[in-house]
Amino acid sequence: MVYYCINNRLLALLLALCLVLSLGVSAIAEGADYGEVVIEDGEHTLTFTEMPKGILLCYSGEVLMKLGLEDYVVGTSVNNKGRISPLEGVSEKFEGIPEIERSHENAVASGADLIIGEISAFKEDRWGTFEMLEEKGIHAYALNGTVVENETMDSVYQDIENMGKIFKVEDRAEALIEETKAQIAAIQEKVGDVDEAAKVKAFVMDSVSGNEVYTTSAGLESDLIELAGGINVTKGMADSRWFTTSVETIVTANPDVMIFNDYGNPDMLAESMAFINDNPALADVPAVANQNYIVIPLAWAMHDLSAVVACQTFAETFYPEAFADEAA
Repeated sequence: MVYYCINNRLLALLLALCLVLSLGVSAIAEGADYGEVVIEDGEHTLTFTEMPKGILLCYSGEVLMKLGLEDYVVGTSVNNKGRISPLEGVSEKFEGIPEIERSHENAVASGADLIIGEISAFKEDRWGTFEMLEEKGIHAYALNGTVVENETMDSVYQDIENMGKIFKVEDRAEALIEETKAQIAAIQEKVGDVDEAAKVKAFVMDSVSGNEVYTTSAGLESDLIELAGGINVTKGMADSRWFTTSVETIVTANPDVMIFNDYGNPDMLAESMAFINDNPALADVPAVANQNYIVIPLAWAMHDLSAVVACQTFAETFYPEAFADEAA
């Protein structure tokens, strides 16, 4: 009887050992099968020869969550806006993921081997330069919208495609791109019959500095206004995407709608609104006279999937009659 028990124990140990070895072989095979993935990212080229093991998210990261990659995320930047995403099923996936104070030392200590964020995140006094991170074996992926000349929804699609390649979920990425394009197309179909002369003119009120305002000349928010059937009245007014201008620009542009970007700071938003509402020069501007205002979280117009929500919000406000059947 004792001999029988010992053999069962040996058998159990042997089975466990075989399992460990088989898992090890599978892991090696998986690594061998990964191949090489090359991503052109602005002026940088990222070459992956194995699956990243940990991601540090330095932007909202809705794309990653929608692709089902949340288990790879080892940390996010503080006050990451993905945690309050308007998209179904996204915010919940951030539960339990730690927030990490921005520094190069913390980036290294996080255990991440891939950091994703705006190109401005990769500076010495932030998460570290591309070179600093590379020396530590960490890939730095700059969001496409921050490395191209003009960001549009195509930049969001490019990020989805790139994440699909890096994490070998190309089918999921393709499906997400098609789903997002279909959502934008549905919005455009609603407003497609609007004549050019009847298109709503919108002014983006980002922030106030003294007697001047900060607004957009190009970029994703401008693109979303156009996709929603509107006109960005300051499009092309500057070489940069964002620029500072005067109240006279608003008066001349005479917008029908004013879009306020909400940074999550109530005092800052109140200041911007007071600047517009209390300025006698703007009293006859249609957007101000009719108090035709839209307030969106700035994150909705920043490199990620909630841009679709911003586009929908713009379109519904620009042309409420086109969406009357949905409100009924």
